[in-house]
Amino acid sequence: IRPEAVLSHRSCPWGGHLIKMEATNVFIQNAPADPANMLVRPEVRALSPAYANPKPAEYSWQCLETYGPGNALMERTNCMWAIRLLSVLFGHSQCSTREHFFEKTRTVTRLALYRDFPERGDSTYVGTETISIARRLPHSSGSRYRLVFVFSTPEDSWTHASLCCQHFPAFLDMLRTMLERVVNGPGFCDMRAADAKMYLVLSMRNFNRGHPLVPQRDPSDESFDVSAGEHIGLVSWTRFKPHEKFH
Repeated sequence: IRPEAVLSHRSCPWGGHLIKMEATNVFIQNAPADPANMLVRPEVRALSPAYANPKPAEYSWQCLETYGPGNALMERTNCMWAIRLLSVLFGHSQCSTREHFFEKTRTVTRLALYRDFPERGDSTYVGTETISIARRLPHSSGSRYRLVFVFSTPEDSWTHASLCCQHFPAFLDMLRTMLERVVNGPGFCDMRAADAKMYLVLSMRNFNRGHPLVPQRDPSDESFDVSAGEHIGLVSWTRFKPHEKFH
């Protein structure tokens, strides 16, 4: 099945212009069982060697600060050929393409990942002036996805874009090829595996015998020895103190 690509646009209700590019029937190699896990958290992407040491004319990610799981301040470069063409076709979007997309020097953007949003099973990135959505299609293989990329431009003008209309079909064809290469690129499956183990959820209930025990690195007068944790190096334990900072 050959993926299809679609370009659409409209005036933005809060000013400027909205441009949406989407590719349907994109095949994802080793797609996750839960489609909401298709995209990985931004801080995990920064750990991948594929993004930390990019080829020339590609892009890189570096995590500057993490505000929470899937919500980070990222420093990036982006000089892919498709983005270069995007900046030419939508040249009037000065603040968007020049400052947030095609940029060889490092720029800072905040990127957040939302799962099961806007619909159950969706995986969505929300960044500076951009939204990216991955949605699994009802296909027997479970490996066909619809990929959507939306960005805004500061000018609500599409009149002179008609001069470039003849190039849109070729651009969309190249866009589809680029998306297939990116989502099936080296390290993507490894990133999803790392993402699944990135965080541990600690659930606490009401403890009638006092605060729960937490591991303590160095024994003290207030610590307890628990032999059951010796095989994993967790021998000393102490009472959790809610008024102190918990690491």
